[in-house]
Amino acid sequence: MRQLTFHGGINEIGGNKILLEEGDRNLFVDFGFPYSKHKKYYEEYLKPRSGAGLLDPLEMELLPKIGGIYRQDLETPSLWDWFKDASYYRKLDHIDGVLLTHAHLDHSGHIAFLRPEIPVYSTAITAFMTKAIQDSGKADFDQQVCYYNPTSFDCPAGWKQPGLLSSGDAKWGRMSIVDTKP
Repeated sequence: MRQLTFHGGINEIGGNKILLEEGDRNLFVDFGFPYSKHKKYYEEYLKPRSGAGLLDPLEMELLPKIGGIYRQDLETPSLWDWFKDASYYRKLDHIDGVLLTHAHLDHSGHIAFLRPEIPVYSTAITAFMTKAIQDSGKADFDQQVCYYNPTSFDCPAGWKQPGLLSSGDAKWGRMSIVDTKP
């Protein structure tokens, strides 16, 4: 049975995240940045805490509460205990990919949160534009679409609580599969 679930992009600007399911196949159409929801909580000077990883975007409903699809390096210990009883929580064993319709961040901006082995399907021009947007803009941790800085959960000397810290200058690429046909 085919099923479409809209996890964003309805009655809002941005945040397009459409999950298409058929049998054991799962494909997202876009995984975008939700501008209108984001502006409810944050401004230019106030952003989600990168050290909290997935906690803030999940709590503020900027990301769907779906276990098993997000980067493990952004999960704090017992993160999913917070959300396992929440409405709309579910766990997916796998995602076959993301079909990226075009490069605008309202369609691509939250791909950064997905596990890196989830392929992103796009046209060559969309892949090029997505990388150009990230390279030329200020890509915060929640908008690192083409490549990202991995994190680790740590509590450095002098800190009072642990957090997710960037591993430095290392950048990990995301797998992209591009349709090269005209």
